[in-house]
Amino acid sequence: MKQNIMNNKKKRGMTLVELVIVFAIIAILASVALPSWNSQVQKMRRADARDTLILVQVEQVKYRADNGRYAPSMSALGLGTYNSSARDYYNVSIVSSSATTFVANAAPNANRGQDNDLCGTFAVDQSGPNESGVYAPISECW
Repeated sequence: MKQNIMNNKKKRGMTLVELVIVFAIIAILASVALPSWNSQVQKMRRADARDTLILVQVEQVKYRADNGRYAPSMSALGLGTYNSSARDYYNVSIVSSSATTFVANAAPNANRGQDNDLCGTFAVDQSGPNESGVYAPISECW
């Protein structure tokens, strides 16, 4: 009878040391996975800026075909007060426009998770993505 009682005590559960080891493994895995996860989330959010700028470029081409020059503002394009990207991660604006050129950019919206993204501000002009000056490099960000 004593033998059965002793055997039952040994099979009761996990020890404190085993729990600490499990938590340590989980912490190590999380410390490796979390930065990678955040990087992928930022990459997905960049699509919000790119999609919106492509829409602006298409609308600019239509506007120029009808008016002989590029639109000076988002409202002139028929986008109304559409100053944010579709998911509000970027502020979109037309920086300059003339009869032959335009530049529109998408700057990260403060406090929406993209402020510290390495790509920063995206831009598009009449020829496509623009990487001059402070704008995001095409090879890495577009």
